[in-house]
Amino acid sequence: MAALDFKDFYIGYEGHPRFTDSKLIEDDAVRVIIQKYEMILFTNKGEVFGDPEFGGDLPNLLHQTRLSADTIRTDLLSQIVKYIPEIIDIDFSLDVEILPHPEKAIEYMVIYFEIAGYEVYANIV
Repeated sequence: MAALDFKDFYIGYEGHPRFTDSKLIEDDAVRVIIQKYEMILFTNKGEVFGDPEFGGDLPNLLHQTRLSADTIRTDLLSQIVKYIPEIIDIDFSLDVEILPHPEKAIEYMVIYFEIAGYEVYANIV
């Protein structure tokens, strides 16, 4: 892993698996990358003032179109490369699956992200 020297605000929230109550600054490179990745996942395009292209836009991609999982994965990878430049020298994996919901007549999306031993899963319904 490249030697990275940067810090970011700690944006953990109560209920997050790695939440720390009194932390203000995150200085672990991998955790900062994961924070940025989560921001991409849970932001829709147009929600960030001044950058209308930021965000995964995942509910729209899942429910309003019939895109393949590969297309959504490619879009997420382009967001990662653009907004998380620190990740370039670090091995990571990203997989997207679209599955039928077992109880409803809809589909849901599962996103698997792994970096430096951290596994981050997201379900978009």
